[in-house]
Amino acid sequence: MNALFLGLGSIGQRHLRNLYSIDKNIKFFAIRKKFFTPLLTNKNQAIKGNIKKKYKIIYFDSLEALKKENINIDIAFICTPSNYHVDEAIWLVKNNINIFVEKPLGNSLKNVSKLKKLLISKNKIKHMMGYQLKFNPIILKLKNLLKKKIIGDIWYANIHHGENINDFHPYEGYEHTYAARKDQGGGVILCQIHEIDYLMYLFKDYKIKIQNSYSNKITDLKINVEDSFTSTLLLIKNKKKTICDVHLNFYERPKKRSIEFLGKLGKITCDLHSGDVIVFKNNITKKYKFKFDRNKIFIKQMRYFLNAIKKNKKIEKSYDVINGINSLKLALQLKKNR
Repeated sequence: MNALFLGLGSIGQRHLRNLYSIDKNIKFFAIRKKFFTPLLTNKNQAIKGNIKKKYKIIYFDSLEALKKENINIDIAFICTPSNYHVDEAIWLVKNNINIFVEKPLGNSLKNVSKLKKLLISKNKIKHMMGYQLKFNPIILKLKNLLKKKIIGDIWYANIHHGENINDFHPYEGYEHTYAARKDQGGGVILCQIHEIDYLMYLFKDYKIKIQNSYSNKITDLKINVEDSFTSTLLLIKNKKKTICDVHLNFYERPKKRSIEFLGKLGKITCDLHSGDVIVFKNNITKKYKFKFDRNKIFIKQMRYFLNAIKKNKKIEKSYDVINGINSLKLALQLKKNR
């Protein structure tokens, strides 16, 4: 199998390491124009070494240069800044290459409809988005608890994700990352779009109405994008309503990532960093503890993608690029203050 990487920054290298650990017989190719990111560990720590030599990667400076060599690429990983994702995905799908696209799908809706039509017409192509939290046992536990209606109808939900942008990539200054740059699709809403995506996953089949949203740059960070976002959403299904508050920021220490549900029969709280899920019902508290290596979630996601390709299995709609279009559309709507 031949695998192509577009971009070998932190997430590109993570997928490369994981793919190599699963199947060392895969041949690697890469389109790489900038060489800012050093060789990294699973904890994004820079180490000595040459990534090209380590994984025997063959480099090309463009997709067209690769095409001229008539190399049969089986899978491609789009790990470039998000403003390039849609056009790169279109090129790859047109050339009958299975794609894995890192989140978010883009920073605008330009050519998104074109990509969607292409994916529908070329239905043999496997495509998947990099929303690994849907392979996280904590999110899967919450999904199961909601499905079983453990605390009855959900009346209120609160989602909070705060983390300091200085801590994202310790090997480089935050001001140079795509997260800090408007032209590359940065900003807290698109960079932390996982929260929007798993909200849509947990409340599948719900209609989402934006009641209000506010985003802005309120700190002295050297960025030209929003570093804070707050919104209230109304989730509706079968005339039942749930109010959901979402807050995201680029400046919080210590970092916090939590989910809370208030229902007719009780309350569920979740801490995605500690791994604690707590259910309070009938004056009884039940605690679930999840301990795992974060990288194993990425590996689980990678195995799913490879298995779908090797065994020609359909990728679930919740994981595919068309779902990524839906989460991008909601994120872009939320970026418009109202």
